[in-house]
Order: sequence, then structure tokens, then C-alpha cells
Amino acid sequence: MYAAEVASISSEFEIFAHKPVQTSVLGTIETVYKPIAPVEQNYLEFLIPGDKDNYIRLYIQLYVRGKFVSSSGNNVDVSDHTGITNNLLHSLFCQCTVVLNGTTITQSSEHYNYRSYIETPDLRY
Repeated sequence: MYAAEVASISSEFEIFAHKPVQTSVLGTIETVYKPIAPVEQNYLEFLIPGDKDNYIRLYIQLYVRGKFVSSSGNNVDVSDHTGITNNLLHSLFCQCTVVLNGTTITQSSEHYNYRSYIETPDLRY
């Protein structure tokens, strides 16, 4: 070997080398998805399309706007003794199923409201 030459190995043979991994976030985008079916139906269904070039973090927030009425359908009066339950939004739904690309991710059951109450981190003993 000459003094100016440096011994090197082709990168094709470096099978134990660490692969580069991007650990930083270049940017975030918050997207609002609305139900694809009318809300008057018995279930809510959202379609969130996949993206092969970007990571999608499924941080789902559900905003609900409603009004409390009496059993007769009239507005609730100030003198009526009313109250709400723990986990109000979980109590609105009896079943919650998450499906990604045709594969069921969460186990669906009709006891979703009870399960969510037990799994609430603030209520664990």
C-alpha cells in the first residue's frame, strides 16, 4: 500500500452497523375529521386515510356539543336537581371499536362504559 491510500471496507459488508433513525419531529399537523355518516344514526364512523410517507399519531380527541333536557324533552330548569356521572363522555357510548386497515385493534364489547371507568388512570387503586 502507498502512504496516501487508506484501507476501507465497502458499506455493503457493514451488516452490524447501526442504521440511522430519525428521532426528531420536523413538524406536526392537526387535522379535523368529521363523521362520514349522519350523527342521527346509532353509531359514529370516521375515516382517517393512511399515509406511507408520514407517521400518524392517533391522538384522538372527541368534541361533543349537546344540551341537557328532561325526559319530556323540555329544557332543564334551574330548580331541577340534576347531576352528571363520572366519565361523562364514556357514559354516552356503550361500544367503541377501532379498526385500522380492516383489522380490529380494540376488543368491542357492550360494556365499554364500565371498562373505560375501570381503566381511567385517576381512579386506579
